[in-house]
Amino acid sequence: MSAQPAVVSTSTPAQGHLFVSTALDTWLTEDSAAFARDVQINDTVYRRLDPEYYAWLRSRMMLAKTAACAGHIGIDAFHGLRRGFNAVHHWAVDRFDEQALVAATNALDVREYKPPAAEQEPQPRAVMPASLDRNAVVVSPESAALVDAIRDGAIALGWTYESLYQTRGATRFPLGDDYGLVCYLKPGDRIGEVTTYSIEIIRPNNVCQRFYSPNVDQPWIKHVACKES
Repeated sequence: MSAQPAVVSTSTPAQGHLFVSTALDTWLTEDSAAFARDVQINDTVYRRLDPEYYAWLRSRMMLAKTAACAGHIGIDAFHGLRRGFNAVHHWAVDRFDEQALVAATNALDVREYKPPAAEQEPQPRAVMPASLDRNAVVVSPESAALVDAIRDGAIALGWTYESLYQTRGATRFPLGDDYGLVCYLKPGDRIGEVTTYSIEIIRPNNVCQRFYSPNVDQPWIKHVACKES
């Protein structure tokens, strides 16, 4: 099965069914019955556009705008995303009408919405060599998925990719700054509040811990000026 990418046109009323990836790649088809809601082509997954998915894509654009204003993504990259979203927006307004899109946007809970995701090839189970240091980091797919879920919002708040995903450093114990959040998540953990200063880790027993950002001065840190002798 193959599908040809299509340019979204706004010159005529929207026809057919528009499929959109999370990166705003698009293609159109007249025969939606031949396709599932989510379609994977190579490594890219597309979802048939509906008001709820439109609302989620719009929420991602708001985060991208915040990240661009803060200098976390390039302005050219943001403009490219904006052009792609504008085309999708015009098609959605023409197809679903603006009132339906506004209602979906107001009703959307971005924390609960599950966007399309590529199917992962089964990975062989990691085997730790006997000679490996006991402090070495082994990141589980579950831990990586937890970080993936909050990545965009965290980056918009000033976190870096390294502070979330870095798995190499001088030391892990007790909480080496060279390691990212993903290294401190264990099976059964959940992620709670995400702020500029810290990310809440909720353990299976509901005990809450915080992973503090190495990229900002924490509120309790006071800088002492050194006097010249």
